[in-house]
Amino acid sequence: MVTARERVRRRAPGGGNRFEDILRAAAELFYEKGYHATTMQDVADRVGMLKGSLYYYIDSKEDLLYITLDQVIKKGDDYFLQKVASARDPIEKLRRAIEAEIEYVIRDQVTVGLFLHEFDTLSERRQRRILARMRRFQNQYIEIIREGQAAGVFRELDPRLAVYGILGMCNWAYRWYRPDLGFTLKQITTVFTSLILDGIVKRDSAASNSPRRTKRAAKARSSVRR
Repeated sequence: MVTARERVRRRAPGGGNRFEDILRAAAELFYEKGYHATTMQDVADRVGMLKGSLYYYIDSKEDLLYITLDQVIKKGDDYFLQKVASARDPIEKLRRAIEAEIEYVIRDQVTVGLFLHEFDTLSERRQRRILARMRRFQNQYIEIIREGQAAGVFRELDPRLAVYGILGMCNWAYRWYRPDLGFTLKQITTVFTSLILDGIVKRDSAASNSPRRTKRAAKARSSVRR
């Protein structure tokens, strides 16, 4: 079976920018009006093309939603890896992971909001595919928590439950954030990371950057890999 993404590659090589315009327009409309209230004619009007021309790029309205939501997780994962790659210990990894989540949510507020509002609209098969990608994304946070616990710098909390709390807190920023509130991105990430780390990092580890802690963290990373 040829997927929508494969169909686009085959039928419109080099037309990626146009397809991205269509995805962007559809995401904005789904977010503004709701998925069910948006028609393909609405999407065509937003990008300035005939409705029939959309089907050169895509098979259905649900394909537009599915590809958009799938990209939300993929792009978030890519940004997470970029931010965390050079971190040396679990506390710094978690700090950067939280910053990455908040920055991504605020930067891509429309698509993240769309994901949280319209995910249940997808077919069961497509939901399962995205959930599998989302679990892999969440597991990276869980491994950071476990690494910190193994190093003795994080409290003994259930790692999965802690990650649900972290992501829930960060992702909800899509709902309340507006530039006119007057908060800078730096202010938001500073407050959120302080709240989260204060609840997870052991008190005797929070302010420490000693060689001893670095050594313990390195040992923990080794044990996690094994």
